Amino acid sequence: MIERLQNLSIVKLVFYIKKDFENTDFAGICSQMSFYLLMAFFPLLLFLISFVGKIIKPFESYLYEILKVFLPSLSYTYVTNLLNSMTSQFSNSDYSLIVISFFFSSLAARAIMNGINQTYGQKETRSLGRIWSLSFLFTILFTLAVILIVIAYIFSADIGAIIFENLGAIAFYSPSIRLFAVVFSWLASALIFNMIYMAAPAQPLKFLEGLPGALFATAGLNIAFRVFTWFVNNSTKYSALYGNLGGLFALLVGLYFICVILNLGGKINLYWSLYKSKAV
Repeated sequence: MIERLQNLSIVKLVFYIKKDFENTDFAGICSQMSFYLLMAFFPLLLFLISFVGKIIKPFESYLYEILKVFLPSLSYTYVTNLLNSMTSQFSNSDYSLIVISFFFSSLAARAIMNGINQTYGQKETRSLGRIWSLSFLFTILFTLAVILIVIAYIFSADIGAIIFENLGAIAFYSPSIRLFAVVFSWLASALIFNMIYMAAPAQPLKFLEGLPGALFATAGLNIAFRVFTWFVNNSTKYSALYGNLGGLFALLVGLYFICVILNLGGKINLYWSLYKSKAV
C-alpha cells in the first residue's frame, strides 16, 4: 500500500519539490522577488491610474474594485490611501513616472527570471541587453493583462447591463458578469504566466512545456489569495503587531505568496519535462 502511494505521480512531485528545496535557496529567491515586486507595485498602479485612467475614464474606480476583491481590507485601505496621496502629488504629464514604473517593474521581472533559472539549474548566458529587453517585455505583458482585465470588467459591467436589459434578462446580469470576468481573468493570467515560463529560462521552453506551471500558478494564486484575504480579514494580529503598517506587511506577505507560487510553477514545469523523459 505504501509502495503504491509512493509511485503516484502527485506523491513523486511532492518529494521532488521537497528535495529541490533542500538544494536551492528557495526562500531567499522568493524574498528577493517579493521585495522588487513591492518596489514595482505602487509606481505601476500609479502609472495605470494617471495615464491609462486619462484615456479610459472609469478605469480607476474599476481597478479599485478589482483590488478590493483580491486584497485584504487592511491592505486595500493602505493601498488606496497611499495611491490617493500619490496621485495628488503627480501631474498627468509627469512622464518621469513612466520611467520609474517600468524601471522597478523590470527589476521585478528580472528577479522572476533569476528565480526560474535557479529552478532549472541554468546559468544565465544571455547578454545584459537581452535580459533587460525580456524584463521590459514581461512588464509590458503584465501591464496589458491588467488593462485587458479591467477593460473586460468595464465592458461587461456597462455594455452588459444594456444588453441584458434589452433582452429582458436583467435577473441573469450579475451572475453572467461575474462568470465572464472570472473566465477572462483566468485565461489572460494563464497566457501571461505561460509566456513568462516559456521565455524566462536561459533555454526557452515550448508552449506546452510551460503550460502545467501556468495553470498551477493561475489556480494557485486565485485560491491562495482568497484564503489569505479571508485569514487577514478575520485576524487582528497584523494591526496589533504592526499598527498602521499592518496593511503594508499584509501586502508584502501576499506578494511573497505570489513569488512562492510562481517558483513552484517553474518546478512543476521542470518535473513535467523530466517525467515525460522518464528521468523521474
